[in-house]
Amino acid sequence: MGGTMLVQAAEKPVKLTVVGDAGHNQKPWEWYKKDFLKLYNVDLKIVGVPFAEVYEKEKIEFVTHTGAYDIVTFYPKYLGDFAGNGYLYPLDEFIAKLDPHLEDVTPGYRDFYCKYKGKIYALPYDGDILNLYYRKDLFENPEEKANFKAKYGYELRPPRTWKEYKDVAEFFTRKKGETLAGKVLQRDFYGTAFYGQRDWCWAWWGNRFASYGGVYFDEDTMEPMINSPAGVKALEDMIEIKKYCPPNVLAFGYEELKDAFLNGDTAMVIQWPCVGKKGADPAQSKIVGKIGVTTVPGVIKDGKLYRRAMMPCGRVLGIAKESEYPWKAYQVIWHVSYKTSMDDVSTAKTGLDPYRYSHFQHPEEYEMFSTIEAAKIYLEGVKSNMEAGYPELVIPGAEQYEDVLGRKITEALSGGKSAKQALDEVAKEWDKIT
Repeated sequence: MGGTMLVQAAEKPVKLTVVGDAGHNQKPWEWYKKDFLKLYNVDLKIVGVPFAEVYEKEKIEFVTHTGAYDIVTFYPKYLGDFAGNGYLYPLDEFIAKLDPHLEDVTPGYRDFYCKYKGKIYALPYDGDILNLYYRKDLFENPEEKANFKAKYGYELRPPRTWKEYKDVAEFFTRKKGETLAGKVLQRDFYGTAFYGQRDWCWAWWGNRFASYGGVYFDEDTMEPMINSPAGVKALEDMIEIKKYCPPNVLAFGYEELKDAFLNGDTAMVIQWPCVGKKGADPAQSKIVGKIGVTTVPGVIKDGKLYRRAMMPCGRVLGIAKESEYPWKAYQVIWHVSYKTSMDDVSTAKTGLDPYRYSHFQHPEEYEMFSTIEAAKIYLEGVKSNMEAGYPELVIPGAEQYEDVLGRKITEALSGGKSAKQALDEVAKEWDKIT
């Protein structure tokens, strides 16, 4: 009888809890709950928290040792804090038993966003990178092309440099009653828009900062380099481009920025990859079939175009050090990071984006696009930015560093400070954090 009871106990499902930002990016956990039970004998509880509260909610549980979570979905910028403080279970021994094929993962996500001090603490889940989206129909309109060339002296095209980006944004900004592509506007139209809320606005500044050659710190001394000429120039550019954005752009988060473009209110936008997928879905977009995607702009140096695309946000999966069942938890994160990842990044039902080379090699999986060729164009655009990816900070304190940077950038964008003054204040506060 004792042996029978042991067998029954062993067969009882293991209860695990996964936490992450609530919403469409948690859908895979819901889709595969039955599979987890059948394949791994795991009964998964899903906990969603607000997007901006992931760090606090997860860290509180870590610090107080509640053991509330087994699997944590987090933004890579928290890796230094979470792994550095011993909150995460190292995955190397599990990877040796069940291969997640990290050789298929793009280097930025594999080497910067999953590793800390030589050990692997996370598997990728969402491959965020910033891309330039533009209205193909407007850029290809003969009248608009002729007018642009007459004004600026070169052909209208997706901007290759930040100077061209400013020209195009200025050109397409129109008032209600003016004409755009032969039609009278029923509302104001804008050249571009950006993420204006303080939590991620620094990433839209970062595309410029990185392409101008900026670095966060001096490698040897950890002196902040954020207020370098590259940083100041990048912020001055951003202040200038604000003229060609919707007047409430500083209130724009992900949803507002997405909607401004997909509702047909801007000619261009720099955004995450999921916007391209949602833009091909008639249920979510008013400009289906009219969207182009290409590399973010850059600068010409010594006759060559130099550009870097920020890799903000993203999502990775870790296992809480205090989980009672780390091997079971690993099997579950392996499942979504590798086994089902193609399905999860190729649907418009999530905001999850490609991070494996294999994700870029199967355009036929992205069924929201009207043709395979359209899917190829989208994937080529995203991949080209991924290849020029510039990682955000992943060192201990990254959350604090980026919060200060976002706060000061929004102060400059609102007119309260000059670009130089704002970034000098960032450097001083970064010194205190370090």
